[in-house]
Amino acid sequence: MVIMVYTYEVPTEKHSQYLKVTAEKIKPFWESRGCKSYDVWQAAESRTSFIKTMFFEDMDSMQKTKALSKGEGKPFVDLFYSFANDISRQAYIQKT
Repeated sequence: MVIMVYTYEVPTEKHSQYLKVTAEKIKPFWESRGCKSYDVWQAAESRTSFIKTMFFEDMDSMQKTKALSKGEGKPFVDLFYSFANDISRQAYIQKT
């Protein structure tokens, strides 16, 4: 398993719209194209800090799905970036 973890900020006034768009558009798109699970979490101690996790079967499926971000997935990436800022990401490979 591979997990891609994004950390980012979403301004408070955009939370409701961000969560709605994610549930209705962004999550279904990625989960129908190789992502096994797409989840969003808000930090318990910060009103603006979020993480999202994307689980993949292996590195190959992650790379194939990630490649869509320059093609058919670009509108969904742009939509995410319209809400999020101070974004960082890191991939982790399950070892046990």
